[in-house]
Amino acid sequence: MRGAEMPTPEAPLDVLGAVHDFLAAHIDIAPAVIVRGWQNRAALPNVSSYVVLTLINAPRRGTNVHIWENDNAGDGITESVRMLTLYEVQIDFCGLDEAAVNAQAARLVMLARDAVAVDFFRARGLSCQYADDPRSLPFSNDVDQWEVRYSVTLRLSAWNAADIARDAFRDVNIRIEDVDVHHPAHASITAKEMP
Repeated sequence: MRGAEMPTPEAPLDVLGAVHDFLAAHIDIAPAVIVRGWQNRAALPNVSSYVVLTLINAPRRGTNVHIWENDNAGDGITESVRMLTLYEVQIDFCGLDEAAVNAQAARLVMLARDAVAVDFFRARGLSCQYADDPRSLPFSNDVDQWEVRYSVTLRLSAWNAADIARDAFRDVNIRIEDVDVHHPAHASITAKEMP
């Protein structure tokens, strides 16, 4: 997995917060008009141009990775179980000026397919995969007026981890034994019984 480092289990991951910061830093959108979608009692900003972030899917990728490390405090080991997750974030650019809204969405797609986004999200424990092309999805608002909306799905990935304490041993006593001497064949087995 290029980009994101394997995390420690204690590090919480704020995917929407990282996307919020990226939009504020590189798409020139004021933080006050970037809202998280699907939250109870969350109202849209009282402006004509805003952005809505929604985590729409978080499927796992591949099988788990297991890493074992010595537990220096005791006689056990720590088994770290890690899972790669793909985060699909829907970013809806809304406003009255279609050209401006489309330009914001296109800029996000351009930067998400560039080292700019890779470097930005790597510092936050995420790996930027890519963004889909913008889709025009106009909608009718609460006063029955059509508003411009361009939607982009940004795909990020990250490792999730859980540490499990396991019992282990440090010393092993090995005894070499001559099997033919200590465990001789019994004469009671006849040739007919042998496979």
